[in-house]
Amino acid sequence: MATPLPTATPVATVPICQATALAARIVSWQGAAGSRIASIEVTNAGAAPCRMRALDRPQLVDGHTSVLINGPAPTASEYIKLLAGGILRTMVSASNYCGPAPLAPVSVAFVFPGGASRFVATPVSPKDVAGVPPCLGTPGSAGSISMHPWAP
Repeated sequence: MATPLPTATPVATVPICQATALAARIVSWQGAAGSRIASIEVTNAGAAPCRMRALDRPQLVDGHTSVLINGPAPTASEYIKLLAGGILRTMVSASNYCGPAPLAPVSVAFVFPGGASRFVATPVSPKDVAGVPPCLGTPGSAGSISMHPWAP
């Protein structure tokens, strides 16, 4: 008698990840032509698989989690299944910060659809301001921030 093969669970039947079950950290910052690029990992710290959007709205935030640069909300995004203990990675690029000196540490936050919740990546260090891009415009001009899709 043949043993039945396991069937894959469709991503849509897996619950949406809750911000409280996600542990993100900035692995490193790099500079590039007036921008700052963060390599970021997120781990599902929950006990069960969940799914998250491949793209969120990124924000550059200061030590009070006040928004320094607010990214655009994605118009559409696929979902990715994240196993318990699983890790996804992304890169976030920020440029042209022309505001007042931010309170350390500077980090990146990810806003879920509708703005109902967000999670903030742990900064590289408690005094980290390496993610603050230089002002390339006039004081008070808008900055920009974008992310690559989350990927294993």
